[in-house]
Amino acid sequence: MNPAPKSAPRALVATADSALALQLSEALMHLHYSPQPVTDGGAALRVLLSPEPPQVALLDNQLPDVSGLDLAAELKRRAASRQSWIMLLVRAADAETVAAAADAGVDDLLLCPRSGVIDELELRIRLNVAARAQELTLQLRAQTQAADFHATHDGLTGLWSRESLLSLLFPETDRVQRMGTPLAFLLLDLDNFARVNADYGYQTGDKILREVAARLRRYMRSYDLLGRFGEDAFLLALPGCNSHQVRHLAERIRTIMLRRPFAAGPDAITLTASIGLAQSRGRSPLVVLREAERALSEAKREGRNCERDYTPPRQTSEPVTQQEFAQVASEN
Repeated sequence: MNPAPKSAPRALVATADSALALQLSEALMHLHYSPQPVTDGGAALRVLLSPEPPQVALLDNQLPDVSGLDLAAELKRRAASRQSWIMLLVRAADAETVAAAADAGVDDLLLCPRSGVIDELELRIRLNVAARAQELTLQLRAQTQAADFHATHDGLTGLWSRESLLSLLFPETDRVQRMGTPLAFLLLDLDNFARVNADYGYQTGDKILREVAARLRRYMRSYDLLGRFGEDAFLLALPGCNSHQVRHLAERIRTIMLRRPFAAGPDAITLTASIGLAQSRGRSPLVVLREAERALSEAKREGRNCERDYTPPRQTSEPVTQQEFAQVASEN
């Protein structure tokens, strides 16, 4: 019989019974599966725990070194997210065996008569059930991942949402405080972006915001954090960046990235941004964010299209007069 094509789903056949292995392999190839025979439990477990396990595993309950039930139970214990459909090969499907199989995490049982003749139609039906169940599992997993993504990311730009970014900043702050390394905040607000929406419409405005997000990603390292922090505002959290480095990055974003034209219908427009910068120094992200917002407000007040570092307000006090000094001295 011709071997199954390379794209065929793989099926592990774990049995020391050579006649049974041959029958199953031929039936699997006829059903467009690619069989992978092994003769002991150790080899079967290594295949099932590999980075790319087979779609289906047929485990003989009479393996010489370990039973198929024990093998399934060990796989259930070790694998955090099992991908293979486990089919136990049994000679008798009594109530005790069925219950033990369920406890071990077995998905299905296939009866192997003592005559040694496999019912190919029954195998086909069970493999079809396995394929449908795995397809539904993949769909459910994809839907769960999509729901998780939408719960934590901005729907327009795909960046972290404001709430999710803040939740990520707390453990990042703990890490840089523990390591004694800098963490810079860069808060960017597009200048007069409401005019873009007014002149070209919100659809064009949304397209430009997505392009701004895409361009910002190109400036980011894999461990930097980037989120949409408002209608036309973005927050970058940059581990390992000191004041000089983050100011240089802000200037590059403002003078290079934003000066490249954005498509706005038939027109090409350029944008400017005001940027506020602040350093964490291991303090609460909420405190540092307030400082970045104050620095951003200062950039807006100074004419926009610039970046400003947060500087703490000066604490000035009037000099003590000689009379006041004498009074305090007399009281003490």
